[in-house]
Amino acid sequence: MPSIEDLPIKRKIIVFHCESALKGKDLENHKDKFPEVGFVKLSCTGRLNPVVAFKALVEGVGAIIIYGCPLNDCHNFDGNMFAKRRVFAAQSVAEALGVDPERLSYVQKDPLDYGVLTREISAMKRKLDSMGVEA
Repeated sequence: MPSIEDLPIKRKIIVFHCESALKGKDLENHKDKFPEVGFVKLSCTGRLNPVVAFKALVEGVGAIIIYGCPLNDCHNFDGNMFAKRRVFAAQSVAEALGVDPERLSYVQKDPLDYGVLTREISAMKRKLDSMGVEA
């Protein structure tokens, strides 16, 4: 699991992604299309410690997107569902701490829709711009 020192803090958005959900040419295409976004590979999104995500927000990252395997198709049993529940809980904590919960997002890969992550990143960029969040 990455530590805060390993994160691309100078990026507007960080995408924590499962190594099975985003790889190869797909990953390279996203990096080329969104050079301002940092991509952090995880063995499973269920292994992401929410403290690392919060620390990244505190350190200046505008938003966090967690991108996991498709529903019922996690390579690590139910890690994607665990991650989804964690993000929901983290959004509640963020709101209690005065951080806009919409700055944390969970997206599952859809094998029938390859544009889901592209749309989520684009939507998050617009959301951050409208909020005046600079990173």
